[in-house]
Amino acid sequence: MTRDILHVAVPDFDVALARAADPNLKDRPVAVAAGVSDRSPLRCVSSEARDDGVRPGMSAHVARRCCPALRLLPPQPELAHRALRVFTRLALHCSPLWEPGNHGRFYIDLTGSHRLLGAALDVAARLERDIAEQLSLPATCGVAGNKLVARIAADYLRRPGICDVLRGSECYFIAPLTVSTLPGVGSIRTARLLADLNLRRIEQIAALSVAQLEPICGSFAALLHQRARGIDPSPVCPPRHSTAIVEETVLSQADNDDAAVRAALGRLAENCGLRLRNLGRGSTRLRLQVRYVDGISEEKADSFSVAKAFDLELMDAADRLLQRTWQRRVRLRALRLGCDRLAPLSRQMVLFAASQQENAWNPNLQNALDQLRERFGHESIQWGRNRAKTGEGGDW
Repeated sequence: MTRDILHVAVPDFDVALARAADPNLKDRPVAVAAGVSDRSPLRCVSSEARDDGVRPGMSAHVARRCCPALRLLPPQPELAHRALRVFTRLALHCSPLWEPGNHGRFYIDLTGSHRLLGAALDVAARLERDIAEQLSLPATCGVAGNKLVARIAADYLRRPGICDVLRGSECYFIAPLTVSTLPGVGSIRTARLLADLNLRRIEQIAALSVAQLEPICGSFAALLHQRARGIDPSPVCPPRHSTAIVEETVLSQADNDDAAVRAALGRLAENCGLRLRNLGRGSTRLRLQVRYVDGISEEKADSFSVAKAFDLELMDAADRLLQRTWQRRVRLRALRLGCDRLAPLSRQMVLFAASQQENAWNPNLQNALDQLRERFGHESIQWGRNRAKTGEGGDW
């Protein structure tokens, strides 16, 4: 059966998200930098900035010299996370075989779904329209017989639209394109191919044998030769189901007040504990990620010998982890708390506890709190430390 693979991409994803949130940035040279210092590398660059010589990976100082009108923006993971949720919902409406990619990309395997969904070209048109309506993001779509050519087809477009490659003609479609178009061929390999073999187009690579490419590309020669012929047997791999419990929040305003940050973290620990107890499981590892106002993130983890699932013990462990993670004298913008390595929840108290805190939990008290929250709502009763300013502003 002929495969139908759809690849959807949002060009300059981080910049597109910023423009969707602030339409005044449209048609202006914009770049997203990882930090606020002059040495911060650029993560994403708009087409207007590229016209002035600005490239991803360039330092902010050099970028400003190339383009004095450049507008530098911090990354916004919360917007990317919301966009990913919309992508997930739209993709699952089309097929359970979908694979998320990086920077606003995803694949959908539409093989054998013509009678249910219609032609792949029609599915791509609906997705492009839904992404524009729900997220105000421009999307390019590539349809081909494999993932490689579908991605190249989507990147080939310079404006939102659909590029449908006739099945069986993938090698002819990519033949006149430049060598750097192939995924995995970076600047170093491109320079070697151009300088040593004078190979500029993909069809020139396809005309050579693997043995002729090995002196230049080494072990990558076989895969490069296969890709140059438009062959890619890799399947569309759905995202793996994770058993980890993750709670996250974005502070309504950046804060470095210890009480406010601990209150927000305590609320995350409460939510994690409730989800763990509903599963009858406990966590033997806690992971905390903090994101500063300048866009830099730090992450630490702590492991336990006994699974934890009660509010007090999770909050205490999260506080200790916060002291190790929050090392910079910079305001925090967001928190993310994860519980993984789940294990059956043991009711046996620790006989040789290192401190009384390890046996400080009270199952009867915790059960009573859970019953009250289930009957009257989560806000009906809370721990005093979490009543401080939490600054919650939504999912991250």
